[in-house]
Amino acid sequence: MNLRSIAPLLVSLVTAGFIANAADEWALPPEKPQFKAGAGSDLVQANCLICHSSEYITTQPTFTRDQWKASVTKMQQKFGAPIPAEHVDRVVDYLATNYGKTVR
Repeated sequence: MNLRSIAPLLVSLVTAGFIANAADEWALPPEKPQFKAGAGSDLVQANCLICHSSEYITTQPTFTRDQWKASVTKMQQKFGAPIPAEHVDRVVDYLATNYGKTVR
């Protein structure tokens, strides 16, 4: 047997292997947002989870209220986060209260 006679067989076997692997399906586990309960958590879930996972938000450094305000404003104005202007302060209050640091 020479290489020319087994080449079609090899191509068929490799192609079948790719097709078999392509049929495997997988999915990421569903995310379960884990925000602390509190006033404004509903707004944070509705507005922030559009782009971020809850872990992205909850593992940020502890920001002051002013830093959270700057971050939320940046997301809104620079990145187009659809946070209504009337909700910004409530979102910031929630983040600062639950994931912020106090200024002494």
